[in-house]
Amino acid sequence: MQKKEFRMNLVNRIKDATPKDRARIVREILQTSYEIPFSKKTSIGKTTLYRYLGELRGTTDWGMVLAGKARIDRGKFPSLSEGQKSALLKWRTENPCRTREDLRDELMSHEELCEGSVPSVSSIGRFLKSYGLTRAAMRHGSAVRVKIRMAFEAEYAQQIWMADTKGPNIYVIDPNAPENDVLAKPIVLLDDHSRFLVAVLYVIVENEAVIMALFRRAVLLYGIPEILYIDRGSPYMGKSLKRAASLIGCNLIHTMPSDPAAKGKIERIMETIHTRFEHEMLTSGKNRFSLEEYNQYLAAYVSQDYHREVHSSTHQPPEERFMAHPAHLRRWVSKDSLAMIFLPCTPVKVTKTGLVRVNLRKYLVPDAALTGKKVIIRYEYNDSRRVYLWYEDKYYGEAFLFTEENDLMNREKLRERVKPVPEIVIPNMDQVPAYGRLERQLAKYREEVASFDLNTQLSNVRGKKGEVRAALLTKESKNEPMSENKAESKPENKRAAEAFDVDAFIYLMAKLLRRKFAPSERLQAHSLWKAIGPLDEAWVRATVGRLLGEEKPTDNISGYLEEIRLCLLMKQMN
Repeated sequence: MQKKEFRMNLVNRIKDATPKDRARIVREILQTSYEIPFSKKTSIGKTTLYRYLGELRGTTDWGMVLAGKARIDRGKFPSLSEGQKSALLKWRTENPCRTREDLRDELMSHEELCEGSVPSVSSIGRFLKSYGLTRAAMRHGSAVRVKIRMAFEAEYAQQIWMADTKGPNIYVIDPNAPENDVLAKPIVLLDDHSRFLVAVLYVIVENEAVIMALFRRAVLLYGIPEILYIDRGSPYMGKSLKRAASLIGCNLIHTMPSDPAAKGKIERIMETIHTRFEHEMLTSGKNRFSLEEYNQYLAAYVSQDYHREVHSSTHQPPEERFMAHPAHLRRWVSKDSLAMIFLPCTPVKVTKTGLVRVNLRKYLVPDAALTGKKVIIRYEYNDSRRVYLWYEDKYYGEAFLFTEENDLMNREKLRERVKPVPEIVIPNMDQVPAYGRLERQLAKYREEVASFDLNTQLSNVRGKKGEVRAALLTKESKNEPMSENKAESKPENKRAAEAFDVDAFIYLMAKLLRRKFAPSERLQAHSLWKAIGPLDEAWVRATVGRLLGEEKPTDNISGYLEEIRLCLLMKQMN
């Protein structure tokens, strides 16, 4: 569209002008220099200008007029035969360093590939470019397939942190040999939403211990992030870092293999540190810096310059955007718990002598009951004297650094530091009664066998069943309830009314609906009885029978209970 915009600007100056004015404007256009899009020319010819004007007047599609036209033979490469195309594709994929001139000379050296005209170098280059097989693309690993990337940004601070290490660009004084210099590289932890650097530090040795220490300090200062997005370098792939992140509720996500561009934001921060900070340090006039001095200058640059400048993407200073996230929405963890969580851990089996081995050192466990068990050991990276011990998620204390001791008195002192196994005290046998569970079971069994009579049991069951059926399923000759005077005159009716309680009501409903009630349905029936009860058995039978006659579904008791409640209210109103 840039070509069309340039051409339309020229044609709009002359398309409505009179012949005299048009001639003057054309002379001005021809004498003026322009920056023509996608062209090295700086001037416009008269023939070209009038060709633009004729195309504008002769078109009916003003949307595509004067736009760039694609070549009709684009992508066909008529100067290349099929054999030449196949050979070029094979030779370039075999060796990406072969130039277009080399490929052309190779084509000319094979008679079977030179039947027609010999292609030009530019034709060979355009053919290879159409397949994405340029030398630059193949050297950077983006030949043929280009990965589609979608921009993203965390919705709020503390949602995504990124961590990465930049390659060594500086030298500092070696702490172990001050006369020598050693390479140092920065490790950076970045908040994705605000571009705020939650941690940044130059280190000489890059390992999991350094990464965990830096991450722990950032969590202690700013809270726990939801996601930590890191690459697949060996310092970031350790089990201790993964376990510590899981314990504080942080998801650890690794980038795809060989995909550094996935963390483009933190890579851009690395470039900023290199260009704006490291170059200034190299031109400061001082030849050598210690690691502490470099980290102090870096902290000053980040806090005074980077954090307070308006970021080009967020249009806010990183510090202001990060601190806008309120503290009560951040997740925190205490310092002591955090220190214990971030200790590296390893499973170890306690030997028969009560020792565990960690990093070629022996430690005496604090409890003799752990002998022979597999425990979890946590230890400090920089302090080999302290080792902490867990067994089945229970903390047993600190194990002690142990060296073989032959002196009897010293051995006794070491034994006093270990908690002994508690002794089992067995009481006097005369004070404890004998265990007679089997005898009790045998006596009960013999009693049941002696008193068992099958005919008697069946008769009792049939009698009980008949009583229940007679009490609950006997229908009255009239469905209407009796008057109070009539009920008082018949004691048997009064006793029957008293026998019809809430349990009998539930049982009757289950019999009439021919299914068992769930606990929730029994609770509904209890609630209805408590609200409007007591109810008359005959009236309940009549109401439920009418609903069954109307083919009301029996899978839901709520409808029956509601109908009973409404009928009772209407009856009371009448």
